[in-house]
Amino acid sequence: MKKWMFVSLLLVLLGVMPIIGTADEVEGQASLIVKSSSHSLHQTVLKIKSEKIVQALIQATQLESVNQVPFSNHYVLLEDRGTVRIYTIDVNGDFYDLQQKRKLQVKSSAKKKLLSYFAGLQQHHFGTLLDWKEIDPLIPRYTTFTITDLETGLRFKAQRRAGNNHADVQPITRADTAIMKEAYGGKWSWKRRAVLVHHNGYSLAASMHGMPHGGGALANGFPGHFCIHFKDSLTHSTRSLDLSHQLMVYKASGSLSSFVKKLSAQGVVATFFIALNQQDVDLLKLIYNENLGKAEELINNIEAVRLTKKINSPSLNGDLVYEIPLSFKIKEKDKRERDVTYTFRLTRQSVTDAWLLDDVKTEQLLNK
Repeated sequence: MKKWMFVSLLLVLLGVMPIIGTADEVEGQASLIVKSSSHSLHQTVLKIKSEKIVQALIQATQLESVNQVPFSNHYVLLEDRGTVRIYTIDVNGDFYDLQQKRKLQVKSSAKKKLLSYFAGLQQHHFGTLLDWKEIDPLIPRYTTFTITDLETGLRFKAQRRAGNNHADVQPITRADTAIMKEAYGGKWSWKRRAVLVHHNGYSLAASMHGMPHGGGALANGFPGHFCIHFKDSLTHSTRSLDLSHQLMVYKASGSLSSFVKKLSAQGVVATFFIALNQQDVDLLKLIYNENLGKAEELINNIEAVRLTKKINSPSLNGDLVYEIPLSFKIKEKDKRERDVTYTFRLTRQSVTDAWLLDDVKTEQLLNK
């Protein structure tokens, strides 16, 4: 019963549901969880056995309310006498009650210990962030390695067959092809996914897409090859960075939040389009100022969006405020594609703070 309940609680956490569940009448249990996204099935879990630490979590002081709990890869699942609480820890080491949307104060000695545990879990769960110039000689052509999809935990073997600016890769066998396709929900897709590439003791942060294209030479049932990008790898045709791949590379290294915070205003707008096309609500929330409900509404209703004019000049380009009008085509679920023009507004508190999208008017984007 307890094992089943624990699995059920993890499933609650996967959706980050703002509810308090019930468990068996157990006094003081805590588990630390690290995963790449709020909906990731693949996670690294450590059960805390120290009664002092568990009690410090139970006795954490509720501080001020927050409008938005900061993005996090770190969760605490706390069970106390039939009540289940979910805490998160942000990049600054601050604790939050996810359900109550309140900041928490945890006893300093317990906090220090918990942060050290999370540092170990983080290192175990995510990959090493190395530049393509360093990785290129580590996995030369015809090298076979293992790929782990960080959302599902599925693993398959692949081989680098070509590519100078990034790796052109093929699954080894038909079984490997089937596993890769399963990671994509049974349908090949250009969507980028955060992955780990395991080879010679390395676990490298990377990004792959799932669309067979070009040539392929292995008898694996995969009609072509797919691409794997690493930090600062380039596209073959334009020799440019692909931001959608770079976002997933940093996600695979566990440093997505830090990367997004350093993006230019133009980069944040581009990330908005990437998040919609990727159906990535966590990514969208990282660049939203407020009103996360509207962010989720966009994810739930939009299938695809694409710019019709890629080069536009901003109408306002200040140190703290940025505005740019863009024309794009938008495809909502069960509706025809249509043209939209919208002026995006971004703000930041200081020149060292991150750019954030001001409230995007969903009524102007969605055809209701």
